Amino acid sequence: MLRKLWSGLRPVLFWSHRRGSWQYDLIVAAILAFIFFTPRSLFNDQPRLPRVREVQTLSDEQRTRVFLVESSAMGEKTGEDLTAAIQDLLRRQTGRNLEVVETRPSSGADGELTAYLVYVRP
Repeated sequence: MLRKLWSGLRPVLFWSHRRGSWQYDLIVAAILAFIFFTPRSLFNDQPRLPRVREVQTLSDEQRTRVFLVESSAMGEKTGEDLTAAIQDLLRRQTGRNLEVVETRPSSGADGELTAYLVYVRP
């Protein structure tokens, strides 16, 4: 019994069916069905949105707020391009037009840029 099972599974496991045979086509169809019909949630594979979160609201007269923006959301931008991109991202995330006052890069333990501390005013 076990020998019959192995003789049936061996060609499938080692992909030894000839191209164009019905067995080969069945294996290909099963692989394609798995790829296209398996839900993403089964693998916890969800698109990752750029991470922006408010860290703090300072108690000054301008009501300055501090946001943490992951560097991966900004790509290779620098200078005024970076400020404009952060301002646009904050507008999309918060729904408000915020003025970027200051941007400070924040590095991880290895010295690599990980995020920006962004100070904004309404």
